[in-house]
Amino acid sequence: MILYIGTFSLLNAINMTVYFFGVNSIPHKVRSGELDLYLTKPVSPLLHLSLENISPGSIPLIVMSLCIIGYGIRMLMLELTMLMIFSYLFWLLIMEILYYEMEIIIRSFSLYTVSMVRLEQIEETGIDLCMKLPGIAFHGLYKVVFYLILPYGIMATFPVQSMIGEMNLLMAVYGISVAILFTVITTLIWKRGLKHYNSTGL
Repeated sequence: MILYIGTFSLLNAINMTVYFFGVNSIPHKVRSGELDLYLTKPVSPLLHLSLENISPGSIPLIVMSLCIIGYGIRMLMLELTMLMIFSYLFWLLIMEILYYEMEIIIRSFSLYTVSMVRLEQIEETGIDLCMKLPGIAFHGLYKVVFYLILPYGIMATFPVQSMIGEMNLLMAVYGISVAILFTVITTLIWKRGLKHYNSTGL
């Protein structure tokens, strides 16, 4: 649990440091028409939006998360190997990308609808629940929801399982497949949303 909490905290801390504030501004820029300025520039508007508000002030959150992870490793008396470290970092990267894609998907709906309140409430509830419970605690319908529909349940679970040797080939294939699926979904929703934005003349 300590490793799990530390890992989810690290994912969230990287999110807060690198792209959260930029991504979170998308609905405001859509409503105000500021998005037009990003569409006229030669760089990807999504990349520009995502990285324009990097927050160095959130770096201490990363340090604290690493301390929690280090404490968890010490409590388990794990003897880390290069393979374990590489596997953990690989899954951490994959899950951070998935975290980013979930934020983009939810905020891309501002290109289609006026109110984002319900979607943001669902996001907050899902993150709050999955920050407290590892994915292995979910069963039945909850597992379907938090392993596939809102895959917050796998974001910290898979990196930790890879570190402690509990990940098998089927889980690895599933995790990569989910990441690829949400990359496709994110791309489609964002690109179609931009077309909708242009066609409505906002």
